[in-house]
Amino acid sequence: MEYNMPNVVLIAGPVVDLASVASALAATTGLQVVSAGNVVREHLQQRTSLGEKANGYMQAGHVVPDELVVEAVADVLVNVHSGFVLYNFPRNVRQAELLTQSGHVPDAVIEIVLSEDQFSLAAHRRVERRIELDPQQAERRQELLFMYTHSQENHQEQSEPLRAYYRTRGLLQTVSGFGDVEAVAVRLVPLVADGGSHP
Repeated sequence: MEYNMPNVVLIAGPVVDLASVASALAATTGLQVVSAGNVVREHLQQRTSLGEKANGYMQAGHVVPDELVVEAVADVLVNVHSGFVLYNFPRNVRQAELLTQSGHVPDAVIEIVLSEDQFSLAAHRRVERRIELDPQQAERRQELLFMYTHSQENHQEQSEPLRAYYRTRGLLQTVSGFGDVEAVAVRLVPLVADGGSHP
């Protein structure tokens, strides 16, 4: 059996610290973390041609087109030879299609999921942490909890077409996101290893 370093996409809702999970997974497996948001921000800061195009859309009050975002990410991925971890990207089917067309097809797409009770507990913990940092937020406790619940509902609805896209291609897997970052990363490792195995 030949083993290649896999390319991995991680998906999760708003209460999962996906950036930290991706970093912990990378530290364990040697994969390279790639953040689409950070890649675009670097183009903006360096005022590259792509960055100037993106800035033009933003200044006009528009969302940066999927084509431009994927182009920026693909330019980074072409130089990644040890396998990558993309988190919360692609965000929609169009981005997934463009990523595939650019030659960067993930070996595994893993959604980090929480049960309703686990989500409720995680949301409460996040809100209490915000209140610890800023006690004046205490009077907004219920509003903040509603915000997380609403964000989770939006995530579930908006990401279903993306899940379906990868599910039909046999790439989508799920893993529990309950517990600390390291515990979640440990659960991911066997799925990532399977993604890199080719008979």
